[in-house]
Amino acid sequence: MVRNQLNEIACFVEVGRRLSFARAAEQLGMHVSGVSRSVAALESRLAVRLLQRTTRQVGLTETGRSHLARCEALLAELAEAESAASALGGELRGRLRVSIPSGFGLTHITPAVSLFIAAHPQLRLDLHLSNRNVDLVEEGFDLAIRVGALRDSRLVARRLGDSRRILVASAAYLRLRGAPKRPADLTDHACLVLEIGALAERWDLQRRGVRESVRTGTQLRSNNALALLDACRAGAGIALLPEFVVAADLAQGRLQRVLTTWAAAEQGIFAIYPGNRFIPPKVRAFVEFVETRLRAAAIDQPTARAPSSAKRKARR
Repeated sequence: MVRNQLNEIACFVEVGRRLSFARAAEQLGMHVSGVSRSVAALESRLAVRLLQRTTRQVGLTETGRSHLARCEALLAELAEAESAASALGGELRGRLRVSIPSGFGLTHITPAVSLFIAAHPQLRLDLHLSNRNVDLVEEGFDLAIRVGALRDSRLVARRLGDSRRILVASAAYLRLRGAPKRPADLTDHACLVLEIGALAERWDLQRRGVRESVRTGTQLRSNNALALLDACRAGAGIALLPEFVVAADLAQGRLQRVLTTWAAAEQGIFAIYPGNRFIPPKVRAFVEFVETRLRAAAIDQPTARAPSSAKRKARR
């Protein structure tokens, strides 16, 4: 009896999340007819309608929305109990699907991911590097790392650190074209634009509370920060890139800061996971791994930020 009830709840939750019997069946590895029968059995047992069905779409009733939240919490608690029991019995196990922005992943995560794998040999890690904001619930991800504004209220966010984008160029480019003296000068320069948001060519810069927006003279545009980094090193232009991408090049002199007192607004680096009260141990372990990497980077690469006003005065 209990097993049938859990199956009915699991089917209802998947349909309620995806608003599709077909996608729910695919996720559960069942036939659509089986999912439909389970949800119908749950509605019959509760004597309420949880879903509105038409030939074209599926929707949640008001009762369905309320019951979905409770059922998600119930299944999350069950998963947490099983994960905790497994952790007490030894190593973390199972599959962990993580989505990470490509630039952040390649600079901070993949160089040390072997350490995480070695620490948890029974855990299978699926690491997806993409700048696309995946739908964690719809696409079955356990966790995502995101930089910048958060919009999905279904998710829980934990802030792991901070990031801002700064202006950089190679010495060769600056010798050839000269360094801009103010943000407005960027319109006359070759700029390397990272595709972020609808108006990527507009760079919103600030310093000490003053903001200035510049429409750049775009030389190259890409959704991959490392592609722009390579072009910037080669002297193709001025780039506005995250500090965590350019820190090593600044420390080793391959790139130089441009308009050193100006930068884009600081953004958060977040760990994002589906909204429930319980975080599986495997998710918690990876979040702590990322947080440790960020702390290490902040210690090892202090030269990424412009010197403070006190330090600048001391050098004069």
